[in-house]
Amino acid sequence: MTAVVILAYAVGAAGGAIASRSTRIASTWRVIIRGQIVLVSVMVSILAAWRLEGFDDLVWPLLGGLFSILVVACAWFVTPPGPDRPGRAVLRGWSASANGGFWVIPIATAIAGAPGAVFAVLADRVFITIFAVFTWILRRHAPRPQRMRTSWIDQAPLIALLVGFALNITVATPDWTATALMWSAPLMALAGAGVFVGSVLHPSQRIPWRPGVPAWAFLSAVRISLFLPAALLAPSKPIAVAFALFALTIPAFFPPQLSILYGYSDSVVAAAARWGWIFALPGIAVAAALWWAH
Repeated sequence: MTAVVILAYAVGAAGGAIASRSTRIASTWRVIIRGQIVLVSVMVSILAAWRLEGFDDLVWPLLGGLFSILVVACAWFVTPPGPDRPGRAVLRGWSASANGGFWVIPIATAIAGAPGAVFAVLADRVFITIFAVFTWILRRHAPRPQRMRTSWIDQAPLIALLVGFALNITVATPDWTATALMWSAPLMALAGAGVFVGSVLHPSQRIPWRPGVPAWAFLSAVRISLFLPAALLAPSKPIAVAFALFALTIPAFFPPQLSILYGYSDSVVAAAARWGWIFALPGIAVAAALWWAH
């Protein structure tokens, strides 16, 4: 599975780079972004909520969600005043937050198998609930006016999560959902890498990134200082693996995409997209060490 996930990242990134060179594709990139939200995120949200065994399993995912809120709260202090400050602060904090859907889920699955997948997906779905609020803030302060009908698409992962909870309560969870959840990892990696790279290289996001490095570094330090100690204190190995990957994460994929959708251009997002990759190998090493530790 590890090799499959790595291959999926490589193929997706190559596809995104090729797509960024096409003027025709660039003009329809917003449609592609929203298509990914519906086709990939919705499926994983339903499966994760459907396989939830008990609501006491939400304690550690909720703790991770609280950490993400704290990162965004810190972003307020490194965002210049202005009418779009709430939206820009959310965007900056999100860009320095963990990449749950397209990093933690695939890599935790590759390292810890199905147990890692279940917790990683559940934690990411809790984040989706929080990010739904962030998305609303971004839309409200968006430089590019948004049509009301697109809000249903942008909030589709949250709606799908509620559908999954309804299925969990009313219908017995089929065995095939475990297999589907595990094999969703390379699909998430493929789609996420492709749309991320295409978004970072999109004409609207070709902006100077160096001014954003100090703020990104500060917010990344806040994230690591919260998640890494929690990984060392986690009550189980799957939780430890996931929290280590939340601490040492690749760049969040959604901020560049949402910047295109809503009309933002922010140097912190650009810096995160370029420098966030330095945590990838340390994250895998720490997560693997925690998994194999006796």
